[in-house]
Amino acid sequence: MRLKIMKSIFVLTTVLVLTTCNTLYESGQKPHIVIIMADDMGWNDVGFHGSNQIPTPNIDALAYGGIILNRHYTAPMCTPSRAAIMTGRNPISVGMQHYVIDSDEPWGLGLDQKIMPEYFREAGYRTHLVGKWHLGFFAQQYTPTMRGFDSHTNYTGYDMRHNLAVDYDANGTYATDHFTDAASRIIDKHNPSEPLFLMVNHLAPHTGNDNDPLQAPEERIKKFEHISDENRRIYAAMVSKLDDSVGAIFKSLRAKNMIQNSIILFISDNGAPSFGLHSNSGSNFPLRGQKNSPWEGATRNVAAIWSPLLEERQRVSNQYIHISDWLPTFASIAGIRLPQARNSSEVDGVDQWEALSYDTGYPRRVILNMIDEIFGYSSYMENGFKYVNGTTGGGNFDGWYGQLNNEDPHPSDEEYIKTVLETEIAQLSGDVLSSELIKHLRKHSRVVCHKPLHPTTCNPLKRACLFDIVNDPCELNDISAREPFKFRELRTKVETLRRLAKKPRNKPHDPAGNPANHGGVWTWWRKDISAQELADIRADESERYPEIPPPHSSLPEDVQLTVTITIVVVGILFVMGALVYMSNKNVLRICRSTKSKQTATISTIGSAGLSHSVDDSSSSDGKLSDVFGQASSSSNQKVYQIGDRPYEQLQKTWISL
Repeated sequence: MRLKIMKSIFVLTTVLVLTTCNTLYESGQKPHIVIIMADDMGWNDVGFHGSNQIPTPNIDALAYGGIILNRHYTAPMCTPSRAAIMTGRNPISVGMQHYVIDSDEPWGLGLDQKIMPEYFREAGYRTHLVGKWHLGFFAQQYTPTMRGFDSHTNYTGYDMRHNLAVDYDANGTYATDHFTDAASRIIDKHNPSEPLFLMVNHLAPHTGNDNDPLQAPEERIKKFEHISDENRRIYAAMVSKLDDSVGAIFKSLRAKNMIQNSIILFISDNGAPSFGLHSNSGSNFPLRGQKNSPWEGATRNVAAIWSPLLEERQRVSNQYIHISDWLPTFASIAGIRLPQARNSSEVDGVDQWEALSYDTGYPRRVILNMIDEIFGYSSYMENGFKYVNGTTGGGNFDGWYGQLNNEDPHPSDEEYIKTVLETEIAQLSGDVLSSELIKHLRKHSRVVCHKPLHPTTCNPLKRACLFDIVNDPCELNDISAREPFKFRELRTKVETLRRLAKKPRNKPHDPAGNPANHGGVWTWWRKDISAQELADIRADESERYPEIPPPHSSLPEDVQLTVTITIVVVGILFVMGALVYMSNKNVLRICRSTKSKQTATISTIGSAGLSHSVDDSSSSDGKLSDVFGQASSSSNQKVYQIGDRPYEQLQKTWISL
């Protein structure tokens, strides 16, 4: 009865889920989707991860009122991450795994790849990109409005654009404010009856030009005079302006009466570079490493999602999410069908919507952070174990960076919570978002390092390493020697993926792209590609490289074959064993019925020995050993075991009877 009730509950739940989604699709009320992406933001640079140094009340209110995505993973650098979110594929699947696209390099995300705005525009969405693209612009066909976006306000001598035209009017404005205003104008002019797909890809808190890398309005910098490090002070101002942008975009959606049918995702494209090239003084502490490395500080990033459409909100989610998952996830809630290849979806990402909305499980158990053969490193996770082989910068990015100066005065917890509750995002939730709830969620979203008693250090330049990433999130203890089987298993899988990875698309610098050749403006400098050339490119791309198995919970093909063979063999042995078992039960039954006859045939097989076995079996559990085990020794008995010739005689006797 209980099983029937449970089945009924499951069916009812499933029906309710499907009914809700179908009603949403059939009524034409597809959700508005807004993605806000920070650039090079550190794990420790938002308040909801535990730090009071840089107040981020709008981002935090969004996280507390929605879902804190505590295990959200990206690629370790900008271009690979942006390729993954646009295509729903791992960077190694599309040749975008190595480094980033420098402005004068003639390459980009392959034109054979269908990207996120194209899917959504076909489904009736209005699609807009504000801010950073970083997926190629050397030819006009690689630019955003040629690839599915209705409009683009870009940061790209001078590189600010509105759609395809150079936007000289934007000169002198702070980029974060400029992008925020552009996003608000798009929302203000949008028809709420049409679904909106809006990406706001900020530059902040990435560094600027080499001669002036950290920039923020002076009045905002003054608010962080309590931070002793000057660079960190400016960085805090940059993050604070980014937080303002989140609040302003939320306010615009609410003013347009779109907020109740909106999904807002806030993420960073990768971790902060605490030092070195493009250092911005961001903090990934206590995670290990920084941008452009195989460690958690590069790939486990700030992320939160907010929406009234989420059924289970105001919680911390520890389900594994890869940035490639957002295309199938948003497509799912929008009722968009993604194309299918012969054996699987054409995307590597996993639809996470139901698990996120209803807190029903963990669809993804495998995350491939990166395989980069040019830099010579790989970073791969499966079921809580992380495999790292090789690193970047000669190991100079392998430490723990960005620990805050405890001598600097910070706002108190009470002051911090007060600023969060005063935001419009928090007030929309009324008194549901309370001080106690914020404290609870904040506690469970912090990363705590438990230093092992006898740690084993890891130098991936000498030997690959293995980590228990759930219990050792700070990657302190290499357990490869303790878990040799798991180590070899993950190494084999990484090697398989490495062999299948597409060749990186990178191309060397082209002097023709110099802005000096184009009136001091960054612009495309290669001719447009003809329809026939584009068809040839797509054909070449599809034939040259094999499909890569999606890096999620499905088993690799070689493992699938082994498991399948094992299951078949075990099944055959089970059936044979069952047949033998039933056959010998019949032997016992027949022997009992003919015992008194003492025929010559039975006497030839040793009636006394068989009689002894039958008597013993009367108190047994019917195991095969009761019949085929060695009989008790006696001067007038013969010994019979499996495989002996006399056993063949027994079979013949049973058949003759």
